[in-house]
Amino acid sequence: MVGVDQLDNSLVVDINVFTLTEYVSAKPLESNLDVVFTTLEQLPQQCEPCAQLKCGENLKFPFARDSYAPQAVSILDATELVAADAATDTKRVVELTLDISALGDLHYEPGDTLAILPSNSSEVVAQLLQRIDLSQQADITCHVKLSGNCTKKSAKVPAHIPASTTPREIFTHCVALNSVLQKQFLSALASCTSESRERAFLASLSSKQAAVHYQTLILERGLGLLDLLELCPSCMPSLALLIEHLPRLLPRPYSIANSPLECKQQLRVIYSIRARKPGVTTNMMEVKLKEQPAKLFAYPRLQNAFRYTNQELPGHQILIAVGTGLAPFLGFLAHKQLCQQQATGQTWLYVGAKTPDAILKQQQLLAWQQSSVLQRLRMCYSRSYTDDGLKYVQELLEQDAEQLVELLLQPTTVLYVCADGAKISKSIDDALRRCLQLVLHLDETEAMQRLKELRTQGKYREDVWL
Repeated sequence: MVGVDQLDNSLVVDINVFTLTEYVSAKPLESNLDVVFTTLEQLPQQCEPCAQLKCGENLKFPFARDSYAPQAVSILDATELVAADAATDTKRVVELTLDISALGDLHYEPGDTLAILPSNSSEVVAQLLQRIDLSQQADITCHVKLSGNCTKKSAKVPAHIPASTTPREIFTHCVALNSVLQKQFLSALASCTSESRERAFLASLSSKQAAVHYQTLILERGLGLLDLLELCPSCMPSLALLIEHLPRLLPRPYSIANSPLECKQQLRVIYSIRARKPGVTTNMMEVKLKEQPAKLFAYPRLQNAFRYTNQELPGHQILIAVGTGLAPFLGFLAHKQLCQQQATGQTWLYVGAKTPDAILKQQQLLAWQQSSVLQRLRMCYSRSYTDDGLKYVQELLEQDAEQLVELLLQPTTVLYVCADGAKISKSIDDALRRCLQLVLHLDETEAMQRLKELRTQGKYREDVWL
């Protein structure tokens, strides 16, 4: 794309290329808040371990189980399952073993999820504080209130901002600094920008007319707040504006990757991390691994249909996973191994990764196949050559169409898919539709309707985050 370059992990953008001459900027968001510093005393440079927990009962944590609040859980062990490989764009994958005794008598089943509270990188926070000229006030106590001239009836102080806090604490634990910037927010940033060329760039980017530029820079290239502040040095948003309009830093869900029968007071979660621009939560966990003691704040999420319970044990399962989507199925299979007297049905696993080395716990999968926990194991690799030439799980599904559909239509069979919830999931769904068309001699509409019926009947379950 003209005007954008990637050099030494720094995004270089010629803002003139992305500035229209004719546009109507989005209506800017207003600032309805004031930040009042209550003391001039500089506090020690530290934050509460989880500042959102200071907000009281008014702050709800998304999809938390009843009677469960975030608690500090210890990291007992960290194992690298997959090493990063730049040549194949393979991400590092780590399995954490957590001590969940702080959560009390937690009953969980394979397929359940744990929410982990993230925090923004201390380096990113320091960079933002310096950029908006708040380094000297970063650790001074403040509180946030409605502005005296606020006329918006619905305006309120965000519930995720503690009553007494500091700018560093807000930026570390409370607001999402890496969020996708909305067009109204870009327009508000333009109103905080003094240099005409930079102001025009931000205002233009907020307009309907610049939809292609917004797609390129914000949605595809992933420019965030700090990137735009670097591109536009004269932009100086207030702390109050950022507090009001940056979204809340939300917990990140992770599938439990073990059976509760292995150990009631421990569970395992698996995460992958990008070498460049790592995710907020995964980056935090990488940092936590270097601390002693290493702890995370977490809570159990509400259960949904994507589970392997006593009800499913006697039936058949078809498991389809891509990448770290294999994580919950490791829990399914470990549970089946420990319940083999009740688990009398067949289990088929289709798993895709970039290379053989990127398959999570491949030796354990082969052992489960050898011991008949798995009746069929199909693996494929998008970046490696195989004898059959198949690279993607959807190709494996279509190759097995006859037997796959026969098993799927048996009364006790449940099909589970854990992929990306986007393009890959759609490709898998399309492959399943084609399998039904081929085997049952249906047209496309009829096959789509049959898949819809399977979902309604609970026979086709996808791991989709609520």
